[in-house]
Amino acid sequence: MTDSEKKRKLIFDRYAENLLFLKKEKIIDIELKYASTYICPICLDHFPVTALDQSIENPLTLEDAPPKSLGGKANILTCKKCNNTCGHEIDKHLTERMQELDFHKFLPNIEFSAKFEINGNAIQGKISIDENGTLTAYHMDKNNHPVKLQDYIKTAKKDTLINLQIDKKQVNPLNLQIALLKTGYLLTFEKYGYSLILDKSYERIRQQLRNPLEIIYPLDFWFKAPLPKKVYGVPFIIEKGLEAICPIFPLKTNASERVFGTIIPLTTKPIEEVISRLKEKFKVQKRFPVRFDPMNGDVDYLTDLEAIIKMKTWINNLK
Repeated sequence: MTDSEKKRKLIFDRYAENLLFLKKEKIIDIELKYASTYICPICLDHFPVTALDQSIENPLTLEDAPPKSLGGKANILTCKKCNNTCGHEIDKHLTERMQELDFHKFLPNIEFSAKFEINGNAIQGKISIDENGTLTAYHMDKNNHPVKLQDYIKTAKKDTLINLQIDKKQVNPLNLQIALLKTGYLLTFEKYGYSLILDKSYERIRQQLRNPLEIIYPLDFWFKAPLPKKVYGVPFIIEKGLEAICPIFPLKTNASERVFGTIIPLTTKPIEEVISRLKEKFKVQKRFPVRFDPMNGDVDYLTDLEAIIKMKTWINNLK
């Protein structure tokens, strides 16, 4: 058995046991199709352990949250169909935007394409910045017209002023935000298992992830802020009127680390209500204190009945 096969089996068993545990304790009321069942957190289809076989039509696959290209790890499973629909084609927009931000700041340990222009003569090239911040620019023979390239080389002298244009990546702002939503939702599932995400309150998120060309979930759900590492994770906002789940995670490139937070709804109030109140606060002041509860970060919310009941009771008391 390969390392990937072992990891998929470990994850399957962990969440299949969570389903049986929650059903036994009457935390959820759902019919499971198989003796050992894994429910894809995006489409909610039921899968047996045989779905770990990657040769079948729609197997269970490892899912990275955040994307692996931004420092994430594969700690959950989604079905191949969902992974394809809301996987690479969404995640790449987030990865490319983070890299683009690095390019414009000329951070160390990056390389990017650019155009160099002198007196209207433009050629294609690359910029490379090493770990010490030393910048090297070089042209690309195969991507330039030979005559234009030679004219450029003849013109480029020591003190020649060169206009630099960084090649813009094809980043779709909607897909970028959906990638953040996907990460926040899957991190919520990773920590709290099926005790929350099976509720119909999360169907809008699932619809948004399955339909990335439409706007289904409000797009003001995320924020970027410098937050201490002790806040990273999936805490609850317990500030009165702002109660929500708030996955907070770093996105790491070769050159930088940026922290993002997402607002995931509870089962007791519409997400628009929380977002609207947060926006009203931001109008008054750009920074304001918000009380978080890590919900006992060291507790295993897949197996600790006391912790699950405490969490569910707190949520229900908000009604």
